[in-house]
Amino acid sequence: MTIRRTLATASATLLLLASLTACFGIPTPGGNTGGDTGGDTDTIDLSGTSWSGVDSDGDSWGLEFQGDGTVGLTYNGDSYDDASDTWTVSGDTLAIHVAFTDGAVDMTGPVAEDSIDLDGTYTGGTFTLTITQD
Repeated sequence: MTIRRTLATASATLLLLASLTACFGIPTPGGNTGGDTGGDTDTIDLSGTSWSGVDSDGDSWGLEFQGDGTVGLTYNGDSYDDASDTWTVSGDTLAIHVAFTDGAVDMTGPVAEDSIDLDGTYTGGTFTLTITQD
């Protein structure tokens, strides 16, 4: 009788442990939790898209995110396409670097579907820019 009760208790404990383990999603070897595989299936692909907006200083921006990691730029009506103007996405953060003749401008912000809020810096100041997809 004692052996049967011990076996029943052990079986119930193992069943409960197995059920709870499934709920918690114990990580698999290698650090992968089984959830996000690290692929970019949820990442918004900006490559080949065009966005525009007006910054907090009143300047007009047009940005074309090109497939080679460069940015085609329209700034206050003037167009530029320079290899030193670049963009990257790391995680969910967009970073843009634009080299003007009077100094560089760097902008960062979270990637989003239809609207991106960027914080910009340049020598001597900061600004904000909200761009929407054209």
